[in-house]
Amino acid sequence: MTPRTLPAREAVDAVIFDAGGVLLLPDAEAGMAAIGGLHDGSVPADWRRAHYAALLAVEQMDPIDWPAHRKVLAAEVGVRDEHLDAAAALIEDVMTSPWVPVDGAADTLRALSAAGYKLAVVSNAWGTIAEWLEQHKICSVTDDELPRVGAVIDSHLVGIEKPDPRIFQLALDAIDVVPERSLYVGDTVRFDVNGALAAGLRPIHVDPYHFCDGPHSHIASLAELTDWLVAA
Repeated sequence: MTPRTLPAREAVDAVIFDAGGVLLLPDAEAGMAAIGGLHDGSVPADWRRAHYAALLAVEQMDPIDWPAHRKVLAAEVGVRDEHLDAAAALIEDVMTSPWVPVDGAADTLRALSAAGYKLAVVSNAWGTIAEWLEQHKICSVTDDELPRVGAVIDSHLVGIEKPDPRIFQLALDAIDVVPERSLYVGDTVRFDVNGALAAGLRPIHVDPYHFCDGPHSHIASLAELTDWLVAA
């Protein structure tokens, strides 16, 4: 597959989603409240773009330096250099507080479920992802009034993190599908694309700002995924 191309619909039985950056994003209002006077207003605070730009920086880190990631995010939303350390500490609390829904997340899951695809979620998280997804009415394992998924695999609860292929296998087993007929939709190369490939799934990289030119499939939005997988 070449960049921004997708496998044939007929070859897909299941779609497994990352949570952060795909179904949920950091709360921009909470972020602005946290950094307060550290932001001088000279640069519009685009928290959505900052999320993906900061992940691009993580791809270059070995080992990963999460405080440095927070500093990149702070810089991207317009915090001046002399305030980056202070802003990064404040943003840390935002990153571990409840995130907010990505536009169209519930609609995508409902449409895919109605079209017959098996669904699951696999996330590197803090033990709260299933709760956040239900709270925002995005999906649930048990609530029939919400889009249904077969499993929500939270790394904190299972003791395995992406890109370890074993965490993807937990979802595959839970929804009884084979990896070669399953997609994994995530927002990083390091954790999502590489992890999915190691587990035998087909990765789909959520890349709304076209930061990535890697040789794997990309989408700019969940609406693009829905349009492709659900026949008109």
